[in-house]
Amino acid sequence: MNNSAKKAFIAFVIGMVFMFVLDMVFHFNNSVEKQLERETNKAGKKIENLFKK
Repeated sequence: MNNSAKKAFIAFVIGMVFMFVLDMVFHFNNSVEKQLERETNKAGKKIENLFKK
């Protein structure tokens, strides 16, 4: 492999790793957001049930 092909390959691998890390971060962020939404819905239902009594 000549020098420019080697640089292109390394840039490609670094790009793939970067995209993978970003995907993991956004997936984690999304799952945290969904969990918070579930907890607020639960709390809202409990408050509604208190006022219904």
